[in-house]
Amino acid sequence: KNWIEGKEIHEPAVWNPVQQLTTYLETLFEASENVGYVVDTWQNEDGKYLPTKGNWDRTAGELIQALNQCNGDIGAVLGDYNPEAGAWIRFNPLDGKGVKNENVTDFRYALVESDDMDIEKQNAIMRELELPIAVLVYSGGKSLHAIVRVEAANYDEYRKRVDYLYNVCKKNGISVDNQNRN
Repeated sequence: KNWIEGKEIHEPAVWNPVQQLTTYLETLFEASENVGYVVDTWQNEDGKYLPTKGNWDRTAGELIQALNQCNGDIGAVLGDYNPEAGAWIRFNPLDGKGVKNENVTDFRYALVESDDMDIEKQNAIMRELELPIAVLVYSGGKSLHAIVRVEAANYDEYRKRVDYLYNVCKKNGISVDNQNRN
């Protein structure tokens, strides 16, 4: 970890949010699987924006179809978000009844992110480790979000695999944010 030089992140020359979100959905979900996402927020006493429970009632296929017909207006599909707060999307499919662990239908992916280390260093270490990253998202500021394939059979196995993944990351210099394990 001490010998790895940072690997720069290049933002696309032409930014197409509809295409990027469609690619994300196609990569992580089957068309029939429900997707959880949040565009509505609230502020706590400290002024920090926090997500609401959000939406979980539409499938990836429904969202992709609506995105293909929205003429570039993602807000028409998902709802408008507060630019100061951002938006959130869950990376494991849900049953359409809620957003708790018991609503996850397949423990396929885990999140690796670090809000307190250089983005270029995160990028370099993640690539050097050859993590099975399905999607790598630049959060637009503090971190990269690596959606890593773990393919757990159930929640107990998921917790063990995520703990193992995070230990490997920590041993190799990534200070993982433990808050968003699932």
